[in-house]
Amino acid sequence: MIPLYKGSSTLNESLESLRRQTFQNLKIYFRDDSGGEFPCEVETTKKIALTLSDQFEVEFEANVTNLRYPRNLIELVRHSDEEYIFLLAQDDVLSPIAIEACIHALSDFPNAAGVCRPYFWFDKSLSLPIREIPKLKTDLPALIDISSPWEQIELALVSASQLTGLMYRRSRLREAFIDSVFPAHIYPIAGALRDYGVVYLPFPTVAVSIRNSQTRNISSIYGESPAKAWISLYEKVFAGKELSRLRKSGIRIHMGKNFVGLIQIRSYGKYRYFLRELGVMIRARPLNVLDPRFILSAVGLAVLPRGAIIWIVDNFKSKLLARTLRKVRLAQQGDGWW
Repeated sequence: MIPLYKGSSTLNESLESLRRQTFQNLKIYFRDDSGGEFPCEVETTKKIALTLSDQFEVEFEANVTNLRYPRNLIELVRHSDEEYIFLLAQDDVLSPIAIEACIHALSDFPNAAGVCRPYFWFDKSLSLPIREIPKLKTDLPALIDISSPWEQIELALVSASQLTGLMYRRSRLREAFIDSVFPAHIYPIAGALRDYGVVYLPFPTVAVSIRNSQTRNISSIYGESPAKAWISLYEKVFAGKELSRLRKSGIRIHMGKNFVGLIQIRSYGKYRYFLRELGVMIRARPLNVLDPRFILSAVGLAVLPRGAIIWIVDNFKSKLLARTLRKVRLAQQGDGWW
């Protein structure tokens, strides 16, 4: 399933990675949310999408008015009935075994309700990763559920922040996709982890382009607090006394210490969104007012110009982090465990 918004300039590379999938029994659903604002864009994107029709069954729909990403995704899911739901963003690239690996993972773990995966970000070149969501220390897929160590649970949920490459087993989902920008597609994964467990793949199957990311180019996306949305997820999905450990860890550790998210909002959101996020983080973890890391981050981000922050972060990623990621690559056919 591919939710679209002004996707014509980036969609071709994503679709080429679909064409190269080792698993080919696919039906591709597109839903374009550009129609209310950019009707010409819809026609261009539709032509690109339908180039897949010689290889796959393709269904293309467009919204009359702009629904925004969460509701567009909800409509995509609602107008399909396949048991396996696989998501792809319009500007990301898949490993050739991305879909096949998910299907084998759900076959190996028949009770699991979803699949997460490691992935990496790139800017100018797919061969030059600049940041990663890491693997577990295993060459085999692993089931992560509420009995797993917190570090594994957090890794699975953090990996679900990016929609591309996630797979859901529809019949086992107990949490719906919701109308909230950041955790729209995460609620079903969180519920799957809570109820049955999710499988975490042993290799990266997704490369995420940062150049055209809406989180960098549309500041209004931060009108909704990411931290507050995540806290609501932890409170709702992991409610109850028996799940208090996970709920408290999610709020205090994941959100309370989410300094990377703070940098992102200061760099690409409005200044008042940054100040709001500081307050949310302090409420999530009151000890932040005594934590030197939080204090230095808050003060530094508050006083530095946005342009300087972006320059520092981009150079840190491209010139320092990238050196540690030279061996990171998309999984290929020979990497499969099956």
